Amino acid sequence: MKCFYLLVALVVALLFSACTQTASSDDDSSSKTLTEIYFPKLDGITDGYEAELYFNYVMIDLYYLYGHSRNEIADDYKVYLGKGTDADERGKGYCTAPYYDVCYMYNQLKDPFTRYFDPYVAQRVLTNFQETQTIVGIGAEVEEILKDSVQYLQVSNIYPESPSEKAGLREGDIILQVDGVHISSQSNFETMCTGNKGDVIKIVVERGTDTIVVANILDEYRTPTVRIHYEDSIPVIQITEFTGTTISEGGSYAEFVAALQKTEGAKSTIIDLRKNPGGSTDQCNSISSEFLSAGDTIISDIYTKSVRETSGGNDRYVQAFDTVTYTATRDGLGKDRYYVFLADTGSASCAEVVLSAVTVNKKSPVVGMLTYGKGIGQNYIVSGFTKNDPQGLALITAAEGYDKNWESYHDLGIVPDYEIDDPDEQMAKAVELAKKASEKRTAGYGTKRLYHFSKMGPQEQENRIPTLKDLKPRFSEAKLF
Repeated sequence: MKCFYLLVALVVALLFSACTQTASSDDDSSSKTLTEIYFPKLDGITDGYEAELYFNYVMIDLYYLYGHSRNEIADDYKVYLGKGTDADERGKGYCTAPYYDVCYMYNQLKDPFTRYFDPYVAQRVLTNFQETQTIVGIGAEVEEILKDSVQYLQVSNIYPESPSEKAGLREGDIILQVDGVHISSQSNFETMCTGNKGDVIKIVVERGTDTIVVANILDEYRTPTVRIHYEDSIPVIQITEFTGTTISEGGSYAEFVAALQKTEGAKSTIIDLRKNPGGSTDQCNSISSEFLSAGDTIISDIYTKSVRETSGGNDRYVQAFDTVTYTATRDGLGKDRYYVFLADTGSASCAEVVLSAVTVNKKSPVVGMLTYGKGIGQNYIVSGFTKNDPQGLALITAAEGYDKNWESYHDLGIVPDYEIDDPDEQMAKAVELAKKASEKRTAGYGTKRLYHFSKMGPQEQENRIPTLKDLKPRFSEAKLF
């Protein structure tokens, strides 16, 4: 039976340091669109798995950043037919037997971030990228307060739409008991507030001069990506990832704005991006804008796009490069504060976008370790049958980012001003700098390749995409935040 494919949400999102784009055609209705040119060929492909191979071949040909500059793409998709086997260790874990040929094709590409996930795992992978996990609990945080040699717990954060918010627990409440047990440590509170969905946790709190019993019904809620705590009176805003679907309807960005509003009036703030692997560029670009002044450049991306060519009455689409610049259109909520950033080797992608944007514009110091150095972004590309069959998922590297000075940290990392390995010492130094609120950033980007971004050896990897001067990209649009 013939298998007909849809171009389903061709590009769902672009990760890390790239812009969202689609494989669109011009508005000229007299010329054929990309779908009309390429996908009628699928009518002649009777095997659904071969059709999936063809679809992904077209996407790599048009959007893979390094495909043509490094000559990594075969001239015909049929070159890859019958080549995939279970002997290829790189395909295991995200590619089952029917899709071995598709994974084989992706494994011939030298970029390790360009990958394929077959329909058996694609949805779980996509959900993991776009949403934070769901957990069962009450959705509240407490902090330990020591006053006059007496330690007690105070509610420091209530998650939006969480069980604790619905039950009426409030920030500032002093915890007296949890299910009849007197507790004064944060770890004991967290232990006492775990259980199964539907369980009732009775928390006795002191609110002003009143003693109130709050009945919390344990339920599911999404985990937050932004948390606040204080170190010696200095607010610390920790961002764990940049995700569109979190406990807040507006994702990580909305959580961050709420954190800025909650800490309004602080002259100095520590931003903790340690072990933050990245996420959605819409989120990290929007967050970056809240640090900056109107007109400041967040990032500029060189990205791939499909361009229609007409010759002799025949239409075809080819890969081209273009640029997009992201700029703050208004003064950010936190533009007047002094910031100190915490980063380490686990800080990557979107975390580095924020680090680069703010440190280049505001000269904010960085404490910690050299960051991962991921300045490339991937398209999410979803394919699938029209008859409610599962959809495969491809991540295709399609962009590389540059700061306002057109310099790149890709495969180099962002160098800390104070290189400190121990996490506690990192925080202590950040607090010291935040209290002084005077030091400016003097470090920049790394100078030695880290070789995180290729299956090739170090010598081969020096042949990266053409430089900016070689590409001469057009500044076709400016995205404003």
